[in-house]
Amino acid sequence: MHKKGLYLAILSAILFGMSPVACKAIVGQMPPALLAGLLYLGSGLGLTGVVLRQKADVFHILGSLSWRQKAFLAGAILSGGVAAPLFLAYGIRYGTASEVSLLLNFETVATTLLAWLIFHEQIGYRVWIGKALIIGASILMIFTGSKEVQLSIPGLSVLAACLLWGIDNNLTRELESIPASLLACMKGWSAGIFNVLLSLFFFTGPVTVFQVTGALAVGALSYGASLVLFVQALREIGAARTSTWFASGPFIGTILSVIVLGERPPGEYWVAALVMLSGMFLLFGERHGHVHRHERLAHSHPHEHDEHHAHEHDTDENKENHDHFHVHEPVTHAHTHWPDIHHRHLH
Repeated sequence: MHKKGLYLAILSAILFGMSPVACKAIVGQMPPALLAGLLYLGSGLGLTGVVLRQKADVFHILGSLSWRQKAFLAGAILSGGVAAPLFLAYGIRYGTASEVSLLLNFETVATTLLAWLIFHEQIGYRVWIGKALIIGASILMIFTGSKEVQLSIPGLSVLAACLLWGIDNNLTRELESIPASLLACMKGWSAGIFNVLLSLFFFTGPVTVFQVTGALAVGALSYGASLVLFVQALREIGAARTSTWFASGPFIGTILSVIVLGERPPGEYWVAALVMLSGMFLLFGERHGHVHRHERLAHSHPHEHDEHHAHEHDTDENKENHDHFHVHEPVTHAHTHWPDIHHRHLH
């Protein structure tokens, strides 16, 4: 497996996995819409400085998008930036941190199914088995200690957020021409402003300065930095594999809920957690390679010179990672690969 994408996905999961516990510690009586808005405003604020330092030509980048890409961008912002955090914030506000953390595993299910059904991403048997283990472990954890099969309203709210993020993940992977930091920054400002205004118009509740600054800080780290890493992982190893490694985040969140908040999940949870971890470990040994053909492609994205980037430069800039418009000529070859931005072919 492409180790860079793996590490990016795991680091993203660690940062995001901390958020339910951190939010539960500061939320108090804060309205869910306000919490969602502040988390994403923190993301937007934190990443604005990154975008400015990168000197990205925002208007040129957005203007160069096709109508299809613009529709995907709007869909990603609405589903993953506006609606999903609102549902998640409701779950955090009225559910337990451990419940929210565990249910977030269903994001990987939604992402993989959509990647397979709609975008025809290649899903090997290791991915399916790993996914089945994660699903089984998640179901076991959800219903542990309950004599009746039932889900709470906060739990269903988290599941709705996972479905919306599954849509967002698959739309985002098609936006490789937008720098990850800029894409995450746009989501942060759009979702933040919308949900804060929604809260001001329709909801009331006591809020302290500590809660506001705390939510902004959590948003900058667990939503801003985490989302940048997640988008980069999507471009390296595809939606299905990224989401599977990202499933380690809820496990981390539950561990923190025990240590920080003193929550005590039932004993069966630890068995389920080992099953989930075995599903992710199974994915580590996956290999996928066959003869495939690359059609002519012209685009711009960060890259290093390899078997897919053999174009020449007038300077020595090709020695390290760089970003510019370039053309890929048609080529047919065989090698180990994953569904990155150069390998979206059908199987």
